[in-house]
Amino acid sequence: MAEHSNMPRRTFIRHFESETGMPPMRWVVLQRVLSARRLLEKSDWSVEKIAAVTGFGTAANFRSVFRREVGTTPSAYRKTSAT
Repeated sequence: MAEHSNMPRRTFIRHFESETGMPPMRWVVLQRVLSARRLLEKSDWSVEKIAAVTGFGTAANFRSVFRREVGTTPSAYRKTSAT
């Protein structure tokens, strides 16, 4: 992101944090989780497919990050959001 904005990395991070209140990678993770939540609510895609399309790579990584950020597993989230 810093290269794309033609700023030195540290300057970009400082500006990003001042605008969003969080570091760039934290923001990226939260955006990925938000996308994953939407897919869990609205699709019947597997956890593996959601992990891949939202940028988490592996299902194990996705489950770990999702649980840390949301407080539940992707499968449990899907069950509660369906009701």
